[in-house]
Amino acid sequence: MTACGAPGAVFDGRADGAAVGLLAAGAAGLADVANARGKLWDEAACSLRGRPESVRLARDFARETLAAWGLADLCDDVTWVISELVTNALNHGLPHSSRTRWARPIRLCLTVQLAHVLCMVSDPSGGAPVLREPDYWRECGRGLQVVESCSDRWGWNRLDGGGKVIWAAFRVRG
Repeated sequence: MTACGAPGAVFDGRADGAAVGLLAAGAAGLADVANARGKLWDEAACSLRGRPESVRLARDFARETLAAWGLADLCDDVTWVISELVTNALNHGLPHSSRTRWARPIRLCLTVQLAHVLCMVSDPSGGAPVLREPDYWRECGRGLQVVESCSDRWGWNRLDGGGKVIWAAFRVRG
């Protein structure tokens, strides 16, 4: 079963246009794999439930999408970042009521634009992400440092309709 067809992920083929202001209204499909690198951009998105298994589904979705785009060399860095961002969305971005079995409050969007892949994770919380000095005695608290070290650039924006999006950009190699 692919990440797109997994019960915890819903592929809808379009990205949240408000996320960072870099996306157009239409969505390009992944069917024409041979042509994906020649396009000005391509995008894929999925909605995720507020459940721990969504982290794995998000990584699987990213691996499949990057492979379809011919960008498998970015998989390690992108999947590390996605793991951290989706985990942060689960732990800090969801009100308790959103953690229901059927709700899909977290959204993952991947976009390839010329020389960069942009990864965006949105959640309903408006709270700002906080980059902290790690406490080496704790098991958590290093997520945004992983994002910073694995990506070329990262940031976040509040969304007009509420919530926020955290994004990370990765330079396409070769």
